[in-house]
Amino acid sequence: MSSSTKTAGSFTSQADAEGGRQAARVVTLRDREHYVLRELGPDDEPLLREMFARASQEDIHFRCFGAMRGFAEDMAHRLAHLDPKQEFALAVLTPPEAGREEILGVVHLEKNPEAETTAEFDIMVRADLKQHGLGYLLMTEVLRSARRRGLEAVTGMILRDNYVMLQMAHELGFATESVEDDLVKVKAPLARSPVFDDAELDDA
Repeated sequence: MSSSTKTAGSFTSQADAEGGRQAARVVTLRDREHYVLRELGPDDEPLLREMFARASQEDIHFRCFGAMRGFAEDMAHRLAHLDPKQEFALAVLTPPEAGREEILGVVHLEKNPEAETTAEFDIMVRADLKQHGLGYLLMTEVLRSARRRGLEAVTGMILRDNYVMLQMAHELGFATESVEDDLVKVKAPLARSPVFDDAELDDA
């Protein structure tokens, strides 16, 4: 059994239980660029607003399933002030040597109130930084975080014309659960996933 706190009805990791967020860490992706990966907090609202203000209409369409007035302000406030018992969010940022901190992408996980061991994800990467592996990094890390928090499955709603996201979801072990109009519901059981190595699977 892992040493992480895993309690049905709770959405806290060991770091959360001890009163702090997971430590930030530097990661290197396939483009050999360095990025910082860390949890979001209230102080990130200005950085989130800046990122969302740069979103393309296509980004907003895929994220909100349509147009949304006040998108940048509303989303920034929403993700900067999460309920830690129900939600969790990760961001990938520019490295310290960049000179100016910027949020490049975010992934958010919210527990399903009707199924305590399941949570739904949503994700956005800055339009000018797609195809760099940031989305794959965020999804991989949020699935690991979900498992550490004792969840059994992660779901998501993806528009049928968001082909890149659908392909990535399937590569990460998500399967199509249902299709309704233009929305595809995908689900990834965390007991067995291509995201986890054998050691992580054994530590369950």
